[in-house]
Amino acid sequence: MSRLVPFLKGQYSGKINDIHYLEGLTVGTTIYSPETGTSSLHYHQNPHLSLLLGGGHLEKRTKTEFARLPGDILFCHGGEPHQFITQEFPSKNINLEIDYSFLRHYDISESSIDQAVSKNVNAKFLILKAYREVRTKDSDTETSIQMLLLSLMQESVKITTGIPPKWTVLLMEILQDKWNEPVTLPELASLTQVHPVTISKHFTRYFACTLGEYRRKLKVNKSLALLRNPHLSLTDVALECGFADQSHFIRIFKEMTGWLPKHFKKL
Repeated sequence: MSRLVPFLKGQYSGKINDIHYLEGLTVGTTIYSPETGTSSLHYHQNPHLSLLLGGGHLEKRTKTEFARLPGDILFCHGGEPHQFITQEFPSKNINLEIDYSFLRHYDISESSIDQAVSKNVNAKFLILKAYREVRTKDSDTETSIQMLLLSLMQESVKITTGIPPKWTVLLMEILQDKWNEPVTLPELASLTQVHPVTISKHFTRYFACTLGEYRRKLKVNKSLALLRNPHLSLTDVALECGFADQSHFIRIFKEMTGWLPKHFKKL
């Protein structure tokens, strides 16, 4: 059985490209080459979020394994054993590590972060905005990143407070399946077997945004992987993701992630 290797704060198996230590948080990027392609079985001292920018690898955990592709985000608990095998090079991650002192101070549990990442479409945007902040680096950077993380948690509380009606889960699945197809309120009502007024009245409560905003978030989410494809132009990506034109895509992408698409492609 492989020896379990402990990783301390700011330590990762790949090459650390850049790293920024803030109060309670650590933000940076790691790059994986063939030399660092297979990690040891290890665990991290602190929980962290990781957004895969490019490349791809197989993630192995105690009871499961799964492929990670560009645009994928995951949460790893502090002390959780895992290992990965990089399958496409170069592979690059943005990492947001959270000290336990930060969690205690703001009364946040690891499970609530895990839930926020899995259910909140804004999680990927948070990572990108946090990295944008550390690249800008001014007197407000630390507070801005803290607020980004806390706002994600607050949004998730609004979304998951209580037991949501079954139709909201079905509606989320429908919208994700039809992310690049036109949808109408009567169609959504028919598919969920819920009155249009009920959907209209409660959508913002359970999704923390309007239908249009949610749909645009899904499209930008899909664009993250497509933008890493060197054979696709910005116009190609914009049209593939259902935006009217390139300028519309650029404006929405910048608004949600903090980056211009052309700059994101170079990360």
